[in-house]
Amino acid sequence: MADPVSPRSLRHRRLAILVAALAAVTALACWGAYRWAEAEARAALTLNGDQRLGLYASSIRNAVGRYDYLPFLVARDHEVLDLLDAPSEARRDAVNRRLETANEAAGSAALYVVDRSGLALAASNWADPAQSFVGQTYDFRPYFRQAVESGSGRYFGIGVTTGLPGYFLSHAVHRGEALIGVAVVKIDLEPLQRDWAAGGERVLVTDENGIVFLSSHADWKYRALRPLPDTVKARLAQTRQYDRSDPAPLGLRDGPLAENGARQVSLPDLSLPDPLSHGARHAYLMQELPLPEFGWTIRFLSDLEPVKAEAAGAAVLTAMGILLLAAALALGWQRRQTLRLQHEARVTLERRVEERTAELLTANHVLREAQEELVQAGKLAALGQMSAALAHEINQPLAAIRTFVASTRLLAERGETAMVRDNLAMIGDLAERMAVLSGHLKDFARKGPARVEAVPVARAMDRALALLASRLREEEVQVEQSIPPDARVRGDAVRLEQVFVNLLRNAADAMAECEERRLTLTADRNSEGWEIRIRDTGTGIAEAHQFQLFDPFFTTKEVGQGLGLGLSLSYGIVRDFGGTLRAENNPNGGACFVVQLPEAQSPTAQ
Repeated sequence: MADPVSPRSLRHRRLAILVAALAAVTALACWGAYRWAEAEARAALTLNGDQRLGLYASSIRNAVGRYDYLPFLVARDHEVLDLLDAPSEARRDAVNRRLETANEAAGSAALYVVDRSGLALAASNWADPAQSFVGQTYDFRPYFRQAVESGSGRYFGIGVTTGLPGYFLSHAVHRGEALIGVAVVKIDLEPLQRDWAAGGERVLVTDENGIVFLSSHADWKYRALRPLPDTVKARLAQTRQYDRSDPAPLGLRDGPLAENGARQVSLPDLSLPDPLSHGARHAYLMQELPLPEFGWTIRFLSDLEPVKAEAAGAAVLTAMGILLLAAALALGWQRRQTLRLQHEARVTLERRVEERTAELLTANHVLREAQEELVQAGKLAALGQMSAALAHEINQPLAAIRTFVASTRLLAERGETAMVRDNLAMIGDLAERMAVLSGHLKDFARKGPARVEAVPVARAMDRALALLASRLREEEVQVEQSIPPDARVRGDAVRLEQVFVNLLRNAADAMAECEERRLTLTADRNSEGWEIRIRDTGTGIAEAHQFQLFDPFFTTKEVGQGLGLGLSLSYGIVRDFGGTLRAENNPNGGACFVVQLPEAQSPTAQ
């Protein structure tokens, strides 16, 4: 007969089972909290990386874009053409000094011209015998061959003469149909790297072969992400892109790929004597953004140690919460054992509840303050946007009012009361329209519906032209308008006029330096409504800017000549009317902005 189990042994057994169950629940909860916190931290890290990549890409494009015009201008300089046609010491000296002045004004690293065989005939650094490009042969450089074959070239490499890295832009020089040389500008990208290093972030740029040539960390430069094939090594040795050096492997190891395209990687500590064989490695989250116009890729590395620390902290807090709950349950069970312990447990529990309540009230107060600050920040951001839009959209009516006031004063002195009344009526109309514009901003702030009515396209275009009439006359812009009187679209008259004003001003700006200045305004009915075209004879739209025209604050104008809001605001207005706004280049030169709007069936259609 088995011995009966004592109550004490039974209690010990139950306690062991409870402890095991508590341990299992705690482990499962900690694992779930760890994974959740890790996912949230990685998402925040990825979002920050995407934003930083966009900023770095913009900085690179801006640093290179500001020099795109230099080789083109040099290739058309008459003194450069004369030197390449018939080299002489006098012509070489004149071009040397001309290139030196242009290089100092532009802030580039160097400017030089080579003949069709690759021999440098003149350079901006001619005065420095140790660094001068004059007399050097560069026919082996890819940027030279690219310019000879296709008319222009782009290339990053270490200078074979100076030993300094730079980005080379080249353009072929022609006399008639014959190639007589190549103009080259060298751009120094080292300031970009210094800015990156000062920011304390980890960013690197690789070429098409996976070789790091720009980086915030000097130890990573001129290293290959992965071992290079022999063919690539031979090509690099031939072009001397990295000054005959054999890029050593960086030691990058790929990890798992995330759904958002980011990848976990690890890198050795390059500060150690033998980093690749040493065991010390560091984990990062790597995000990349291609730059197809350069053939480069930007990679941003985010340290994963904070992610692990945050996830571990969440797991520890979860474990502490479960243990606190288990402790409360244990106290409740213990309280039932004796009246004395029950009383002590109740007092302890009430005290802890009061403490937790006070903490909760404090937390709620802090949360309310944080919410109020967020609301205020949102109001300030919206106010900044509305102020920019108000200043941009009211500027033209104010200018027109000033013009009408000046003309009215002259008409009053002449006693032409009829025209004075007409001008005063126009001033009142412009003031009313400015009031309507401010009303639009209030509607935008409330996100209320826009007023939609039947708008005659010809009348809206005439009013826009009236606002710009003074400038168009001064700049001798010829206006050809062919808009049917029955062209009516669904929209708001004032806002549609503002769209036309923005597009007409941009067209006038584009034709400022052109000999022929002509605006062609047409409207044609199609299956989707009315297609309104505004054509100019300006410089057209660069291919690199096709996808940025309607971005807020994007502008190709000089600083102080525009905020880059006009096209963005116009795009939003047309979209609110149910239409579209796009830009294209005319076959015979110039740009064309196309406004597609739905047709209004009658003047009172809503």
